[in-house]
Amino acid sequence: MNSTNLTMFKEAEGARSAPITPAALTGDELGQVESHGVDIIPAEARHSKPRDVFYVFLGSQMSFGIIVIGALPVTFGLSFRASISAVTVGLALGSAVFGLLAMLGAKTGTNGPVASVAHFGVQGKAIGTVLGVLVTLGFFALTAWTGGQAVVAAGERVLGWHNTPHLMFAWASVIGAITTLAAVYGHSLIVATETFVSYAIGAVLLLAVAVLWPSFHADYAGSGTYAAGSFWPTWLLASSICAALPISYATILNDYTRYLPESTEPARSTWAAGGGMFIGCWLAIAFAVYVTTLFKSADTPFVSGLIGLCPSWLVVVFALVGVVGSQPQGSLCLYSGGLGMQSMVPSVSRVPFTVAQSVAGGALVWAGIYLADMTSMLVDFLTLIECAVSPWLTINIVGYFLIQRGRYKPHDLLKGSANADRGAYWYANGWNRIAVFAWAAGSVSGLLFVQTDMFSGPLFALTDGTNSAWLIAAVVGAAIYAILEKPRGEDRRAGRTGED
Repeated sequence: MNSTNLTMFKEAEGARSAPITPAALTGDELGQVESHGVDIIPAEARHSKPRDVFYVFLGSQMSFGIIVIGALPVTFGLSFRASISAVTVGLALGSAVFGLLAMLGAKTGTNGPVASVAHFGVQGKAIGTVLGVLVTLGFFALTAWTGGQAVVAAGERVLGWHNTPHLMFAWASVIGAITTLAAVYGHSLIVATETFVSYAIGAVLLLAVAVLWPSFHADYAGSGTYAAGSFWPTWLLASSICAALPISYATILNDYTRYLPESTEPARSTWAAGGGMFIGCWLAIAFAVYVTTLFKSADTPFVSGLIGLCPSWLVVVFALVGVVGSQPQGSLCLYSGGLGMQSMVPSVSRVPFTVAQSVAGGALVWAGIYLADMTSMLVDFLTLIECAVSPWLTINIVGYFLIQRGRYKPHDLLKGSANADRGAYWYANGWNRIAVFAWAAGSVSGLLFVQTDMFSGPLFALTDGTNSAWLIAAVVGAAIYAILEKPRGEDRRAGRTGED
């Protein structure tokens, strides 16, 4: 970070810290710990290209934590072709919406929660921060657990290991340590590993498809017993789950687009983010659909079922996938969580927060292995949190395209109550009440229709089991924000808040 940005950031939050040393100005070189946090990335440090963003969101999907989601359409009773069509349509929708937020990072030069200050207010960044920390915590735990499960299942098959909770937790901890180390190093290392994994794990999945091809039948008809009672509600359920997956990454996206030059063409950044997300998710999830049709029972746990189908040499390869494929996804989550927490306490670097996120994730993995069913617990958790993430995403999209029209005052994002000039985004005591109200209304609307084992809303039956609560939340939040905020849009862009 350059000295101007750093000074403004410290003053903006009223932070008291030691003088800046030359080591803090090293930037984002590969092999060194990234010095940038949630400060505005200076123009000379914005070295990323849209293809880097593309590979980040392609490679991050190449982990068992994402792959296992592809088993769901088949377990819901759908045929192979119906499962693939539901996956494709859902991912296309979710990835398209996800990609629309890409330019917010390039225009502001900071991460998602801080960039959202322009729409939610200086204090309103707390909403994006909390959501981001919770989502990334859940995904990190799921990634470490399923990666450890793959290693243990492979060891059981090839080496005769006993599959015990202690062994599972030990390997999940190893994966957690590796991902934490990469997350501490930061942006450049994560981008590099995501690019490698995009090719390496993608090649492994294609190899496995070829090995298992003799047993595959494209006319697999499904169980005939539909999870939502009939074909179309079940198809919509599977499609909605897949659409919600890219939406879950909303708070993470700008961690990487903030390194794009501000002059990047919006279409290129949008296609890079959305395209990488779609292709990565589709390869991972379609692979799981393919494999699950080969199980004797669709209810077979995916990782152990896959290991049981493969020859021993391929089992060893998938054990490596459990480790290598988990690192980019896990690091992506820890890095984002660390940045988010730093945005609330800027006097502390992102590194301690990254480690704290890892420790919390390890505790969640431990609870999932020893106390409860990890998969169902985290799926329910992520389903509920999506009802809050989706309106946050759509409000920021409306804010970018309709209210701010892509024009921001980045340094005002870092101002706060300690500044005499509180900037364009102070609103009312640091909160844009309209945005907060729209987000709360959208979130509550979604929760009314949600259905999980953990919690079900009173109106869930009206959606016929289609898991569309997150979509309702997204539409309600965006609509309320657009209707109420648009009349004040010109004043916002001119920096006249009228709410002091």
